[in-house]
Amino acid sequence: MFEVIRWQAVAPVRATLAALARQTAWHEEGQLVGHPQRTEALMRAVLRAWARERPLPPDAAWWPLTMLVHDVGKLRLPAELFRKPGPLTAAERALIETHTTLGAEECARLAEEAEDAEAAAFWRLAEQVAGGHHERPDGQGYPQGLAGGAVPLLLRVARAVDVFDALTHHRAYHAARSPAEALAVMETEAGFDTTVLAVLRRVVAAGAGRPRRTGQQEEA
Repeated sequence: MFEVIRWQAVAPVRATLAALARQTAWHEEGQLVGHPQRTEALMRAVLRAWARERPLPPDAAWWPLTMLVHDVGKLRLPAELFRKPGPLTAAERALIETHTTLGAEECARLAEEAEDAEAAAFWRLAEQVAGGHHERPDGQGYPQGLAGGAVPLLLRVARAVDVFDALTHHRAYHAARSPAEALAVMETEAGFDTTVLAVLRRVVAAGAGRPRRTGQQEEA
């Protein structure tokens, strides 16, 4: 049975995210207040359900924590990009896509500065997620355009929970969809692992991933 580990570096991870967020006004837009915590909790629920039917690698206990920093590269981009209500230009879209490589660089730096091997191993895992959570099994993702088995399960789950949460919460460029609508959208696209989506649908039906009302405390 998958269980979240009681890892001594959990508190430093959360503290690091908070410190990075304070460096910019972008976190006030809501995407770094709530989104990382919700995706962490949702990935945890998905992995628990997954482990009831099929094995997970030993480091899967760390996977949910990586969602706390999967979008950390966005902190190095202009806040205005995420406030824009209309469609992005090609140049703006290309700039936003660099958040993956920027985030991987940030996590790699934190791995180099880690005080012990366990923390360094976590930041290397976070580097994979920050850099690869927009990769797709059909090869249409970024930044590397990985396809098929080259996209590890970690990134397939990360992409699914990231997109689901984004679709079910308000952003400047789209209104929030219901969980059922979000899953329907995702299931019509070719960019998701069908097994991961099936597990996600079950955990959402069980109550995970429900949008919270404004002012309601976010799940940590």
